[in-house]
Amino acid sequence: MWLPVLALTACAPAVRPQPVQVWEGSARILLRTQDYRLTFTVDPVTHLLSGSLDNRSSGDRFEARGTLLPGPDGAELTAQLTAGDSPRLNASVLGFGVSGLSPKADALLGGRVTGDLFTGSLRVGGVRYPLNLKRVQ
Repeated sequence: MWLPVLALTACAPAVRPQPVQVWEGSARILLRTQDYRLTFTVDPVTHLLSGSLDNRSSGDRFEARGTLLPGPDGAELTAQLTAGDSPRLNASVLGFGVSGLSPKADALLGGRVTGDLFTGSLRVGGVRYPLNLKRVQ
């Protein structure tokens, strides 16, 4: 009776915990230096990345979803950053208005990971800002 259960258990793929990566650094955005912390995990099979980017200067947090694709000269990181569950603006004047508008702009994070360094950019509203991060965990 236990033999079929053991056989099925042996065929099931092993679930491996995904290590959490933490990166810290800064970018100069609109003449001000902003400190950032990027925290994420990567699925080793699909290379899908999920986590968050924290602006430590302003206290804002953005959800990060993207990929970390390995390559011969490092890995290519691309992630869409969204405001997530932040408060939304709902306003109207004489029947015209906005609904569900986030006061935080979405952004795109992209660049190359070489060893413990990320060199890339944060694109907000079509403008690219250089961003350098160092792995701390």
